[in-house]
Amino acid sequence: MQTNLSGMTFPTRLTVAGLVACACAIWIQWLSGDPSYPKFPPGPVFFIAVAAVVAWARRWWWTPLMGSMIALLVTSGWLARIPKQMQRLTHPGSIGHFAPGIFLGTLGMILFLLVTDVAGVVATVLNYRSRDHVTESQKLVLRFFGAIFVGMGVLVIVTGLHADRYHNLMHMLWGALALAASFLTVRAAKLFCVGSGLFYMTLAVLGLTIGNSTMAGAWQAGPMLLHTGDHVFHLVLGSLFLGFGLIPGRQRRSQESPA
Repeated sequence: MQTNLSGMTFPTRLTVAGLVACACAIWIQWLSGDPSYPKFPPGPVFFIAVAAVVAWARRWWWTPLMGSMIALLVTSGWLARIPKQMQRLTHPGSIGHFAPGIFLGTLGMILFLLVTDVAGVVATVLNYRSRDHVTESQKLVLRFFGAIFVGMGVLVIVTGLHADRYHNLMHMLWGALALAASFLTVRAAKLFCVGSGLFYMTLAVLGLTIGNSTMAGAWQAGPMLLHTGDHVFHLVLGSLFLGFGLIPGRQRRSQESPA
């Protein structure tokens, strides 16, 4: 399934294309006067940056999952606010200055997000099956997601984007710890992945269980206010880190019979 031009599988190429298309769809909404976006939305730039990483670092089998995770985060947030989001499809003229742009941008964004969600997972599974080894994958994963969480946290603070400050602080703190763990031994990185997975999965299960179903699954976890989108994202994030923590780090045995 490898392509001659880029060396990427078709699902990986679809993941990259989906991320870029999502960025374009957001820009269309922004240019159409959607008031939910700031003067210049940083989201599309981030989508394109992740797409570039997935395309450039294709030698790492897990990179398409990054695109899927980012897309899933936005998808979860969109679904958590689906009554308000549906107005952009049913009454786009009441949202922005250019109704066709609001409608097409919204429809394109959710479709491309769903494609990226699935394509990234499929690409990761195919890459994992054909891998030569998984040595230090945990370190690379922690390094990437740690940088992402710290970077996004700083971006939220600098740009003044609407977000729960304590939730943002939690992810920034986790990102800093993940970066530190990524420079320790492989065993320490694996243990940190397992611990992170259990933490996020517990947070998700509690939120989905005791969250207020009449208020988008709202759950006041100490100083943090979490919603259904947050619970789904934490569940996927926890599953991801738990999976990486349990992946064996030794080289795969050759499937060829000895001569």
